[in-house]
Parts: sequence; structure tokens; C-alpha cells
Amino acid sequence: MVYKFKKSFKYGEEIVESVELKEEFNVGDMVRVMNSKGTGDQVATILACATGWPMPKVAKIPIEDGIALNEVIAPFFGLPETDGPEI
Repeated sequence: MVYKFKKSFKYGEEIVESVELKEEFNVGDMVRVMNSKGTGDQVATILACATGWPMPKVAKIPIEDGIALNEVIAPFFGLPETDGPEI
């Protein structure tokens, strides 16, 4: 599945407009997510597993896109979707 970002972002010299998401996950992915500490780490790890990107690149994803991606991917790990940050 290709996800097109609502707003492109820059990572190094690259302008990122979309990402190809994995459609299947394995136990290694599950272990990485379950060993994450806290909700923020879990979301970032889920996105890293789904994109194959390193954490510094994942950290550049705009928040609204990060939330949207997490809502699509989190159920694969048996985790609840996020409604965005609580204020």
C-alpha cells in the first residue's frame, strides 16, 4: 500500500511525498513494538516496522500523517488506534 503524505517533508536532501507500507508483519516486528517503552516509542516503532525507515526519518513524518498511519497499522499488532494526542 502506498501512503501519500498530506504535506511532503524533507529528510536530508530527499523530499518525501509518499511511502510504501509493508502489508505483512512478522514476529520480529511484534517483538520490536512490544519491547518499546511508552506510547510514543510504540507508535514510532510501528511506523519504522511498516515503512522500513530508520527512526530519524520516521521522526520527520508530520504529526497528522503519523496519526493517520498509526490508525491503519496499529490493529495489526493488536494495539488500539490513537485518537491523537490528549490535551
